[in-house]
Amino acid sequence: MPLKIGAYVRVSTDEQASAIEGSLDNQRYRLRTFIELKNTQANKWGDIIEFYVDDGYSAKDTRRPAYQRLMNDVRQKKIELILITDLSRLSRNIFDFCSLMGELEKTGAQFLSLKEQFDSSTPAGKMMIYNMINLAQFEREQVSERVALGTHARSMRGLLNGGRAILGYDKSPSKPGSYVVNESEAADVRKIFRHFLNTGSRTKTILLLEEAGIKPKSSHGIKSGNTESKWCSHTLGALLKSPAYIGYHEVNKRNKARDQSRLKPHQQYKLVKASWPAIISETDFNNTKILLDEAQKLERARFANAQMNTYILSGILRCSECGSPLIGQTAHGRKTTHRYYGHTRAHAKTDCAIHRISAQEAEAVVLDYVLNATKDTHYLDHVEGNLRQMRNVKSLDAARDKRSIVADIKKLEIKIENLLLMQNQARTAGGVTYITNKFNSLSNEKAELEGRLANLTAQRESEELVKQSVQLISERLSDFRRGFAKARPAMKKMLLKKLLKQVLVSEDGLHIFMLLADGVDIPNHQIKLIRLEGAKKDSRPQFALVQRASGDGCNVTVHGSVIGKLGGPDRDRTGDL
Repeated sequence: MPLKIGAYVRVSTDEQASAIEGSLDNQRYRLRTFIELKNTQANKWGDIIEFYVDDGYSAKDTRRPAYQRLMNDVRQKKIELILITDLSRLSRNIFDFCSLMGELEKTGAQFLSLKEQFDSSTPAGKMMIYNMINLAQFEREQVSERVALGTHARSMRGLLNGGRAILGYDKSPSKPGSYVVNESEAADVRKIFRHFLNTGSRTKTILLLEEAGIKPKSSHGIKSGNTESKWCSHTLGALLKSPAYIGYHEVNKRNKARDQSRLKPHQQYKLVKASWPAIISETDFNNTKILLDEAQKLERARFANAQMNTYILSGILRCSECGSPLIGQTAHGRKTTHRYYGHTRAHAKTDCAIHRISAQEAEAVVLDYVLNATKDTHYLDHVEGNLRQMRNVKSLDAARDKRSIVADIKKLEIKIENLLLMQNQARTAGGVTYITNKFNSLSNEKAELEGRLANLTAQRESEELVKQSVQLISERLSDFRRGFAKARPAMKKMLLKKLLKQVLVSEDGLHIFMLLADGVDIPNHQIKLIRLEGAKKDSRPQFALVQRASGDGCNVTVHGSVIGKLGGPDRDRTGDL
């Protein structure tokens, strides 16, 4: 039996631009040529089952989609040999490589590098392999450190290392890494600081900015006047705290909160003179900082003295009409305290149909669904079935079909090569015409087979994503079941956030989106929670399935209780996706 070979090829972004010898096509050619040579030396030595291609991924870790797919196939015994052009294609991290070797030993699989060709079954061979990986890791870390030192030196000169322009500035066309003042936006920035100094409140400042039509800078592109739609407390706070407006540049901003004595000199946080002019006076900036610090102290005191009411859907619940987050709010009645989720004051004047909902009711519906899902033994089967249906994933033996198609393509390639040899020897016009027509026919047949092969590959990738999504939901539901009952409110909130992507609120009800595997995209489908006729007598809400997308459109809405087609719910099915 020939070896089932998984050919792994990879290039990083830098290599794509500079290394011809390490290009994807070159790696594929070298691997195919090696297999052909081995098959001539030993009959049926091995067949390439699939090329696993990571285009633009570094080998510093294992967060590479094709690599993960390759290892899954190794665990399932679909691949017996990993073939690479050199060790650095596979890994440049000694810890990850040790994990890889452990996986191969468990499954009985092997790997082979064309460049090194060390025998991993002998102690000497293993030692040489680990030494090569150590050298690859050393090289990667050295390059990383050189880049870090270069960017640090640039930052210390007051220059930027990428990023978009902030409100009030544009990227300098003549001086890379610097800003030029955008006069119209700079006037808006001065108004923002003036409004905040007059009101002392971010919420009131946001209302004034919306009335004046002043908007944040867009995150898409750096063109002047390209703005986002709305302010929030976070975006306004970031603007007011930015020393860029007084002509200073923050070096290693992400390390600001860390213990500086434990960091290397090129990692420490510093504030240096920027290469662009200031548009705000230092007096206004310092007075703004004082007001922000005082507001933060008051907020901490309020939380310390107030009764702790944890809103477990905070950060998950959003308005389906305007997309704004719904935050936890409290209203005090004569006899009791009422808890709500609602729009912030800055967005209270929206035309959305629902401004706030009862926290108790919203949390009860979401928790009822999740808890029922943890108890339903068929829940994950329904999830997988519906994901397969929505992504049009069919049950088939993709590996067997692919092997058959690959074999047919090889036979056609041999026939085409023979035709080319015959064409060189043909002496009559009729013979040349026959060979040309036959060549075109075989080429069309080969193109059709290659198309079927590409469809099978896409089908298999979809099937893996479905399985990963089901596995992810299963693990998160298991964590929820074990920890939720005895967890403190903050932990309950965290467990829900790990399980749910978001919950959208509309007039129809709640749209509950589960977190699925990266890459799962099911457009134009949404399972929509609505109150059906006759549902009032039932203690649990009833649901219907509709074929219309809403929200972010890149995830599946999941819900529980009763699910069916719109207008005709199936009242016997429970726990579906």
